Amino acid sequence: MPRLHSILIDMTGTERHACQDMAPSRIATAFGAFTACGTFNSALADTRLTGKETMKKILLALSISALTVALPAQAEDTVPVAQVIANFDVRPGNPSITPDGRILMTVHPLAHPSIKMVEITATGEQRAFPNKEIAVGENSAFKAPLSVRTDADGVAWILDLGAKQLWGWNTRTNKEIKRIDIPKEVLRPTSFIQDFALDQKRGRIIIADMTQGDLKSAPIPAFIVVDLETGAARRVAESNAALLPDLEGGFAVNPITIDPDFEWVYFGAMHGHTLYRLPASAFDYNDVSDQIEVYGPKPYSDGITVDGSGNVYINDIEAHVIGVTTPGRYKVVAELPDGQSWPDGISFGGDGYVYATVNQLERSAALNGGKETGTGHFHLVRIPALAEGKVGR
Repeated sequence: MPRLHSILIDMTGTERHACQDMAPSRIATAFGAFTACGTFNSALADTRLTGKETMKKILLALSISALTVALPAQAEDTVPVAQVIANFDVRPGNPSITPDGRILMTVHPLAHPSIKMVEITATGEQRAFPNKEIAVGENSAFKAPLSVRTDADGVAWILDLGAKQLWGWNTRTNKEIKRIDIPKEVLRPTSFIQDFALDQKRGRIIIADMTQGDLKSAPIPAFIVVDLETGAARRVAESNAALLPDLEGGFAVNPITIDPDFEWVYFGAMHGHTLYRLPASAFDYNDVSDQIEVYGPKPYSDGITVDGSGNVYINDIEAHVIGVTTPGRYKVVAELPDGQSWPDGISFGGDGYVYATVNQLERSAALNGGKETGTGHFHLVRIPALAEGKVGR
């Protein structure tokens, strides 16, 4: 069977279509139409999809493939394969590298894992983080953590989309320093608070609330700005055009990051072909719309991160590769290992590498018509950064 990126926009600017050679379930998921994003609010209790729901998503995927647009051309250079750092038998979520090189990682909540978050030690051991009481079991304090960012002081900021809480855990003293309940007033019934940008300079995070947490409602996306000292929160730019997907039925703002100097916040819709940015200082105010600008093209994508030279690393869920967007240009910089798909979370390390989880999310039973087709082998990979960067993004 052809790899998923046998249906993709090739870098000469023309479309290749191989749908006729692919199984229907693979066609349905090829462009990332099946995403965990919508399952958690209603499906933290039950992630199974009905046949009707599955058919709706197949139709959505096919409509997405029909409307896909070409990205700027790229030369036929040899693209390296990302280096495997760790292997898992459960789906990884999002990684974060601490200033002293420790690797933290959430476990994807989609299949209700017993262990919610782990640290990967230098010997490859995977142990509960921060401890078993918080991270393991049905009665754990963590419910469904997915996004994690570690600041320059070694504090891991962990966003629990199940509990609607933000945790601050000092990895140096091994102590909880903050727990913030995201106020109900800034949420919507279908809020999906998966990813965020950590603005350490201004002491706040900017959450990308995609909404569509029920997998069927119209998007009403927004940024949620949370003050890390007071816990005060504001909902900003709701339903701004830059946060919306390119087509009806697609998923809205999801990837988000901030540059190492805390000057620019980059973001885009999961099912959007444009990467945007705006000044980080714009979030001092409630109206940011007039400061949003186009940065460059991107594929449909999950996580993103950025280095100090403006290279935005893109987890490409169309071609199942890792790419980089710069002004006016997108290029592929790494293939995934054979048999792998869906690069999900991504994080900058302090060692000159960018780290990404690879979890075959579109092959999960909950997102694949009730049939699990994943290999049961998932990875944390890394690629060399193109320029210097910092942890925390």
